[in-house]
Amino acid sequence: MSPPSTPPSPPAPSARSPRRAVFGIGAQQWADSWAGLRAIAPLMPGSALFGLAFGALVRVAGVDPWAGNFASVSVVAGASQIAIVEAIRTGAPAAIAVITALVINARFALYSAALAPVYAAFPLRWRLGLAHLMTDQSAVVSLERAADWPDPVRRRWFILGGALPFVAVWVVGSAAGIALGPVIPDAWQIGFIVPLMFLAVMVPGLRSAPALTAVAVATIVVVAARGLPFGLNVLAGALAGIAVGSFVPERRAATAGPVPDDGLAHDQGAGE
Repeated sequence: MSPPSTPPSPPAPSARSPRRAVFGIGAQQWADSWAGLRAIAPLMPGSALFGLAFGALVRVAGVDPWAGNFASVSVVAGASQIAIVEAIRTGAPAAIAVITALVINARFALYSAALAPVYAAFPLRWRLGLAHLMTDQSAVVSLERAADWPDPVRRRWFILGGALPFVAVWVVGSAAGIALGPVIPDAWQIGFIVPLMFLAVMVPGLRSAPALTAVAVATIVVVAARGLPFGLNVLAGALAGIAVGSFVPERRAATAGPVPDDGLAHDQGAGE
């Protein structure tokens, strides 16, 4: 007599069950975004204080609070926003305020050129969205870490994880400054947070002669011309740095190859 057949045993449970998508975003995308947040987190306290300073200046200059809050969301350029509001506060002509802001923001054209290969494989909606969220700090972090994320899908979630929270901190800080008024003592010299935060991320990446020359010339002119009215020393320094730096020849050092990118990656889960 044949022995009774043994029923098949149930499959062993996997050691780790797959995570479900949250808000339509897969677990891998959350992990990559979290990595971007960790990369930029040390710079966020400066962004919050800078936002408070801008908000307080909006109140002091008598600018409509709604306009100030809208500017933080729509412009996302703290240095030029402060330049415009400061020009309004000192009674400068509108043309000077606008030209100063445009010159200060001209650096984003350089970021665009540098980030073009990094963004090349992203869908159009991602390129436009990340361009709006781009700041000095997130641009530098993205450029320095792009080679660590050769998959363009994972790379764009990493960049979003750094750019979006940083902008959110800036917006919340500026809204708080507008609501609370000048809560930061003048003795703190809050204006120095901007160049210090910028230099903290930019100086390690300043290796070319034109960039170093432009920064040095702009700094010297801004300090030397600090007596000019309407904040024109900032405009003069920016123009002088750009002009002199453009005449300095580029000396390229040996660098790593371009960001590897086949442009064929697709999201494995939700959240494209």
